[in-house]
Amino acid sequence: MVRCLYEVLEVERDADDSAIRLAYRKAALKWHPDKNQHQAELAGDRFKEIQNAYEVLSDKHERSWYDGHRDAILRSGDRHQAGASSMGGPEQAPDDINLYAYFSSTAYSGFGDGLRGFYGVYSGLFERLAKQEAESRGGKSRTSFVYPSFGTSASAWPEVATFYAEWSSFSSARSFSWADQYNPATAPNRQVRRMIEADNEKARRAARREFNENVREMVAFVKKRDKRVLAHAVEEAARKAEAAALEAERKEREKQERLLKARQYKEAAWLAAEEAGSSGSEADLQEEELHTFYCMACDKHFKSERALQNHSRSKKHKEEVALLRAVMQEDELVLLDEVADGAGPGALNKAEEPSEDGAVRLPSSEEDDETDEQFSSSSEACDLEVTVTRRAKITGRWSIHIVGNLQAIWGNFLLSRAK
Repeated sequence: MVRCLYEVLEVERDADDSAIRLAYRKAALKWHPDKNQHQAELAGDRFKEIQNAYEVLSDKHERSWYDGHRDAILRSGDRHQAGASSMGGPEQAPDDINLYAYFSSTAYSGFGDGLRGFYGVYSGLFERLAKQEAESRGGKSRTSFVYPSFGTSASAWPEVATFYAEWSSFSSARSFSWADQYNPATAPNRQVRRMIEADNEKARRAARREFNENVREMVAFVKKRDKRVLAHAVEEAARKAEAAALEAERKEREKQERLLKARQYKEAAWLAAEEAGSSGSEADLQEEELHTFYCMACDKHFKSERALQNHSRSKKHKEEVALLRAVMQEDELVLLDEVADGAGPGALNKAEEPSEDGAVRLPSSEEDDETDEQFSSSSEACDLEVTVTRRAKITGRWSIHIVGNLQAIWGNFLLSRAK
């Protein structure tokens, strides 16, 4: 008698995965053949039945399909563990194949090629299905399209892949006229006959859709348990792992080669000299640029010569230059007067001593007109180095402190007198 898979594991229909797993372990431990040697045949059948129930109910997709077809499976009869008709009892076609009988591990024994083996049983099933489809398509279509065979346990993977690719998208060409609900010949008039034909066509479409789904589910059921598919999956995983290892080895080798080249790299002499020269003269270039684009009158720096030129044409700059020129001319006259008044022996040593306010003063001395002329000509030829130390605005005028090399000036003056 057909048993419900939930009854086999002794669980409720709404049991979760953990409850199903626990029930399977308990039932498998109870009916394991090694613990029931006194009833080995019964224990073997029960253990196989328990395994089949767990395989179906532990898979969400197969469990969902089983729940939707449970009533049809239970009405299938006593011939199969999970057998049933695709349309449910009397609505099945006389020559239709009982697909539900093959949704169970009890349909085969072992994975051999014999009549009861896995490959023998399902090879015969798919051959019968292909023959039915060929007969439904007619003589012309029979030669134009042929479903691939299931093969044997030794079939090559390309043949196996072709089989599952074609049968996974199975679509029947049968008419399913046996699913008609009414006989059009009994219609009293044309309008009723059209309504009967519409209802019959609707029933045929439903029967065809359910049959296609059952065949595709059968293909998925067989593929999940096919040892050829499992072996190919293992080989593919090993191939991918080997390819990944080779790729990682290649990347590591290239990395080590790059590191070796980096360690052996020697910089060209001209490039090293150029870098050394550029780094050494960087400060000089910055200083040169600083002095090149600097306005002494306004105490401002500019980034380019054009900016400095634009600034020199401004009104503010011209005012600052005029003021600076006037102040420098006035200070120069004062300085010359002080030098002329303090000329004489010992003035050089005294000139080096600054006064309390920080200004450098020269001792006063009387000289004749010839000395004044020589000193004047000598001071005009002297290269006076002027350093602008700071700028401050006091009562509307610029005060500029100029530190001159007075010792050099006095030395030039003494040389001019000796001549």
